[in-house]
Amino acid sequence: MEVQIQTRKLIKPSSPTPLHLRELKLSCFDQIAPPAFGSFIFFFKTPINGHQTLKKLESSLSDVLTKFYPFAGRFIQDRNAIDCNDQGAEYLEARVSVSLNQFILEELDVKLVNLLVPYPNELVFTPTILAIQINEFDCGGLAIGTSFSHKFADGFTIFGFMNGWATCCRIGVDAVKCLSFETASLLPDGFKPTYKIPVPGDNLDTLITKRFIFTASAIAALKAKVGVGQFSRAQLLIALIWKVRISMAKKKDSLQIFPYNFRGKTAIPIPSNGAGNLFINILVRFTANDDKNPDLLHLVNLVGNELRNAAESFGEAETAEDLFLSATNSSREIHETLSKGDTEICILTSLSKFPYYEADFGWGMPGWIASVHKDVEMVLLMDTRFDGGVEAWVTLEPDNMVRFEQDPDILAYTCKPSDYFTRCLLGSEK
Repeated sequence: MEVQIQTRKLIKPSSPTPLHLRELKLSCFDQIAPPAFGSFIFFFKTPINGHQTLKKLESSLSDVLTKFYPFAGRFIQDRNAIDCNDQGAEYLEARVSVSLNQFILEELDVKLVNLLVPYPNELVFTPTILAIQINEFDCGGLAIGTSFSHKFADGFTIFGFMNGWATCCRIGVDAVKCLSFETASLLPDGFKPTYKIPVPGDNLDTLITKRFIFTASAIAALKAKVGVGQFSRAQLLIALIWKVRISMAKKKDSLQIFPYNFRGKTAIPIPSNGAGNLFINILVRFTANDDKNPDLLHLVNLVGNELRNAAESFGEAETAEDLFLSATNSSREIHETLSKGDTEICILTSLSKFPYYEADFGWGMPGWIASVHKDVEMVLLMDTRFDGGVEAWVTLEPDNMVRFEQDPDILAYTCKPSDYFTRCLLGSEK
């Protein structure tokens, strides 16, 4: 597969950012966020009028940056701020020598999807806040690859921007619902963190990423197997995947890590549309001495208990210092666990129920939204567009991947992307 970059430029806001908005201070939670990029690709199968569509995407990006002005700026490390200098979002246009369906049906190595984003290696950090790569396929399809600075953007922020840009392209900038950039005033960066969120080593070449689909019917069957209880799809799948990882860990203790979005869940009046890194890592421990082969219900309950504890703790938090202490305590525990080396670390991010499929630029919803191959062993959960399923992006060492995909639960409750998308995506559009 060949990806040829045709154009590389900076897209500035269509009108200057006012001087009083020139510097945006970041919050204490942005301060401890990893210096990395977060990347996603939005695939559109419908053939597009090439030149006209590209011009519309470019002009609407320029327009929407007047409302999302920090994304056209640059990160300043020593001030924990964004210089909203209108330098512009990085913007690339590329031709891809394969068909879009070869990506969707996983006929290609998943690592190749990284070539569709501006920063294929998410750990190659720069002061850039936003970079966009527009990919045109031989079949006429289109993929919008994105790289967002994690120093300012979590998943909520990323998809809030993308939906705003899509609205601007489809309807106009006046219809755009903007994010709030006022969180630093409520969560100031005056606290000095002892520990930050750990940054993994660059293992991009040695790890393997594969996709696994949990259909709605498979999730229903899994819920029936677990039995009674109040738990979400995400909670159930976190526990199932953790169960598989524990069985692979050769009787070691295990620490499951996943983020908790605290927007609207604290006594602090943080805007529900607040931009930035408004999450804390939740830690759930399993001790091998307790049970060598834990059942799924036990792990579901462990995950549920920690979620309830987090909801209660955050609901009572009245100051930024309270929240920040919880975050740095989590980071400290992760660092201490890593240094001991006697516990299996399992990282998972769930983006379930995020509105990413609302990004309609004027030619319909995306047919598929993809993550990328990662630098660290981890799992990312995303909703499928069809039938209420969940797509798991799993990145592991090669030997671990073999054991993972041969696990009886994975074989029983997942299907291959080629089978799923042939039936749901391609079949529904014929």
